[in-house]
Amino acid sequence: MDNTDPFAVIAEEAPAFSDEEAIATAAARYGWQVTVRSLVSERDQNFRLALGDGRKFVLKIANAAEDPQVTDCQVQALLHIAKRARAEHLAVIAPEIVPTLDGDVSFTLEKDGRQHVVRVVTWLGGVPLADQQASQALARGAGQRLAELGRTLEGFDHPGSRHSLLWDIQQALSLRRLLDHVRDADVARAVEEALDDYEQHVAPAIAALRSQVIHSDLNPDNMLIAADNPEKVVGVIDFGDMLHAPLIADLAIACSYLRVADGDPLALIAEMIAGYHAVTPLARAEIDVLFELIQARLAASIAILEWRSSLRGDDDPYLAKLDSGERSAGYFLLRLREVPREHAIQVFRQVCASVGD
Repeated sequence: MDNTDPFAVIAEEAPAFSDEEAIATAAARYGWQVTVRSLVSERDQNFRLALGDGRKFVLKIANAAEDPQVTDCQVQALLHIAKRARAEHLAVIAPEIVPTLDGDVSFTLEKDGRQHVVRVVTWLGGVPLADQQASQALARGAGQRLAELGRTLEGFDHPGSRHSLLWDIQQALSLRRLLDHVRDADVARAVEEALDDYEQHVAPAIAALRSQVIHSDLNPDNMLIAADNPEKVVGVIDFGDMLHAPLIADLAIACSYLRVADGDPLALIAEMIAGYHAVTPLARAEIDVLFELIQARLAASIAILEWRSSLRGDDDPYLAKLDSGERSAGYFLLRLREVPREHAIQVFRQVCASVGD
């Protein structure tokens, strides 16, 4: 793992290239005449590029604080996914790297004395799940797509996959540094208790769990749904948090975003687990730490965003984009804290046992 301070990477201001600079880059590197639209990002800068013939792409400019090895890992992973999915006829739909006129898969731009690694990927159509409520069928289908994505990444490795990332669920206990930023006392207590449970149940077991490079951020903005079929996943985007971690963490992260306002808080989570298990069967040891991992991701969503708000204010574009989506994490964590651990484990075991019956 590198020595980059994960707090510093997120605290670093995102790149600030102008629309005109993005247009000039597309022309110089790809020979394209484009119009551009800025896309909100946590720590990088992204532009949607639109060509006159209707094609669209995304110009992605990495934060200068990000190790170039980490950016190259993301590039190489997308190349690996595309090759593996085609070879095995898998249904995974992820962005593809677009080479420059010179055949480069990435290049460097300088801005204000800082070096930024840049690449272009294909634009995927579809509607973000964030724009609608997930159904049981969609949750199950999303679990299947996530497992298929994991299959395409099996065997992929890169030095940049073992980097320091504040969102890394393996580093959940470092979130204790941010507890003072959580303004709601009940939520702060729930975050602390979730981290205590992680320390008791996950930390001793995590080294023995099967691990590989994972997407690590299947949130509703990163899951694209067919515009004409609200139960069909057509794309997974944003591989910026990719890293080497326990495979079960990928599922836990995705499950943490299935936040129902009422009824059984485990209902949609169970459907996603079923879909995932049908493609990639889960081991007992993975099932038994899943509940704590889901809560750890919620704790990260709460603590990191409260900390970011204290640095930049609630009018920060990234926080404004998240709005009620991420801000529902506190309420959902409180709901999960009411579920006995033994009950959740039993539900997850039964779901997996029933798949294929």
